[in-house]
Amino acid sequence: MTVCIAAICGNGYVIGAADRMLTAGDIQFQPAQSKVQQITSSVVLMMAGDASLQAEIVQRVFKDVTKRVVEDPENWWMVADVADLYYEYCTQTSLKKAEGELLAPLGLTVESFYSQQKVMDSTFVRQIATELINYDMPEVECICCGIDPSGAHIYIVDKQGVSCQDLVGFASVGVGVWHSNSQLMFVGHTKANPPAETLLSVYSAKKRAEVAPGVGEATDMFIIGPELGSVRSVEAPHLDALEGIYQDEQSMIREITAQSMGKVNQYVDEIARTATPQEQTTSQPDS
Repeated sequence: MTVCIAAICGNGYVIGAADRMLTAGDIQFQPAQSKVQQITSSVVLMMAGDASLQAEIVQRVFKDVTKRVVEDPENWWMVADVADLYYEYCTQTSLKKAEGELLAPLGLTVESFYSQQKVMDSTFVRQIATELINYDMPEVECICCGIDPSGAHIYIVDKQGVSCQDLVGFASVGVGVWHSNSQLMFVGHTKANPPAETLLSVYSAKKRAEVAPGVGEATDMFIIGPELGSVRSVEAPHLDALEGIYQDEQSMIREITAQSMGKVNQYVDEIARTATPQEQTTSQPDS
């Protein structure tokens, strides 16, 4: 359970935020560890779902990405390619776990199951194939975002595939997704919004998401862009300042809301005083 948020804003920036709540099986805890995994100096992954499974997938992605960066440092990774790599390893990991749980007890591997289907009972083959297709892997998803030579990009990756969120200009994953997305929609976030406004909007979206069960109060934030190789963490003093601004804003909203309610109460009282009781009448139904 978690929330991860990213937004594109003016002149090619990406700003993101995540809590620190981790899920391992049925256990949730909040360690002093960020869910924002820097893959290159321009691309990050933000992870939601089963922590152990995420660690396995991300380690494989990081190994492949790092290998090419070392061998060809001038060949910048495209954000879409990192997202595709995550999805590839997510699919492979799911198949590996299904193989261990469903086929290994039968003395089979995925390869041997496929190669020996012609000599197996057809009912057995259909049953195993159905179980492999419907294998219930622990839920994992991520936001892959950053800057590449083509600009700023955001992708959501889960077991259904990779989806580009560039047109929308923001994305969220995790249990707090509805709260964070609604906040960004409410403030009217677009890719043209300035970085300062977007920084506060993303922080506010994360704070809104904290009402969802399983979203932690600790916050990590980052800014990427507008140039390549520019991943920067938002340090604790700046996060404290954002918290102060956010609380001041909420205090003003509560004050204005109280004033509005006072005016509305006056209208309600006036309506009640001027309302004329009506005699109860009945009418014949249409024939």
